[in-house]
Amino acid sequence: MIRMYSRRLLLPFVGVVQIAEMDRARALSMDGDYWSIQYRLPVDPRQQTRSQRVDPGSTYTRIVGYNHAAVATAKDGQLQNHPVHPALDADEVRSASQRLFEAVTDARLPFEAADRYEYWLLDARDETPLALLYTCVGEQERELTPPRPEWHPMPASELKVEPPEPPQDFYVPPVNYRLERMVEERAGSKPRAVWFERGDLTGGDFPPCLIREDWQDEKQQVLCDLYIRRLAPRLLMLQGLSRPARERLEQAAREHVFEIERFHALYPEVVDQRLMTAARVEARLRRANE
Repeated sequence: MIRMYSRRLLLPFVGVVQIAEMDRARALSMDGDYWSIQYRLPVDPRQQTRSQRVDPGSTYTRIVGYNHAAVATAKDGQLQNHPVHPALDADEVRSASQRLFEAVTDARLPFEAADRYEYWLLDARDETPLALLYTCVGEQERELTPPRPEWHPMPASELKVEPPEPPQDFYVPPVNYRLERMVEERAGSKPRAVWFERGDLTGGDFPPCLIREDWQDEKQQVLCDLYIRRLAPRLLMLQGLSRPARERLEQAAREHVFEIERFHALYPEVVDQRLMTAARVEARLRRANE
């Protein structure tokens, strides 16, 4: 049986990964086009401890990667696989990869979100959710040592956010890191984070864009708004957004047509279809003219 679901990738938040999972193999995609098929390696039980967080991907080896847009990598229904790890049975690995390939090729995206356990940094003033740190799918993963109560943005090298002020003669940290400092200060000198189980992603006092957007200082508000606007093409992959929130993010994302083109297959809903279609058309035209 192949289980298909999605989960948010943190920390920092970079998007929503689609997962098709079997007993010992899985296929992953960040955009619905490129898929990485992986197989789990045998793990020495002595290396497993409850005292530290274990990367769920650390025991997997990559079998093959391919783009749906270029399925020429498959010949007569067979994938062109990478060399199989010596600890694995080659026939079992290739059989699993073929099953996953067929499953995701026929699947409808995006998959339903399964990471209903959320680990939130709290606002020191009222202990309400301030910023999302981590999510997990099941109780077993939740029992691992949680991450430190620290929020991190996407690095400025990967997500350039235009600053609100003109170029200065002295160093001014990127918006990303100024926002990180703001969140750190709002969390207080003794930051605390707690787990929530959310069956309904639309309910409760949880920031829809995964970080609080209400700042009393006007300059801080501007910095937060700039970061959210720049992250909009990725935030649109979130499930459970209200219609006003999604519409606001679509307007902001329109400034980044190549990212809309990349991630649009994973948007669970589109409010302004004409706007999003126009962005994708513009991306294709600009690429053709490069």
